[in-house]
Amino acid sequence: MFGSDLLYTALNVASITSLLDTQDGVVGLFEDRAIPEWYTQNNVINFYSNAPFDGSLEYQKYVYSVNCRAKTDAESRAIAQAVFTAVNRADFTDYHTNCSVLGTLPPQDNTDVFNTPIEVIIKTRL
Repeated sequence: MFGSDLLYTALNVASITSLLDTQDGVVGLFEDRAIPEWYTQNNVINFYSNAPFDGSLEYQKYVYSVNCRAKTDAESRAIAQAVFTAVNRADFTDYHTNCSVLGTLPPQDNTDVFNTPIEVIIKTRL
């Protein structure tokens, strides 16, 4: 919905998924604001739309937050680097993307992990 399928396709590549954990055959790549409770691995990406969709433009513009989560700061930044490399300024069939990597957030407690968020803007023609 609103570009999420485009972003999932862009993120679901070996250069990114090879850095993510797998549990019960499921790679840690989720379109949701939170990681599913049943998924207990550390190296994971979750992404979601974080801006309103403006239907008045002559093109479609979707803004997403991609959260690159890992047990260590270095692993979180490595996942973010892989996302940035694969997705920033990339021209896919019928859409273009731009990325901004934000500062890494440290764990809030001993149950949390490092998170390096990336803002991804997807633009498509109408």
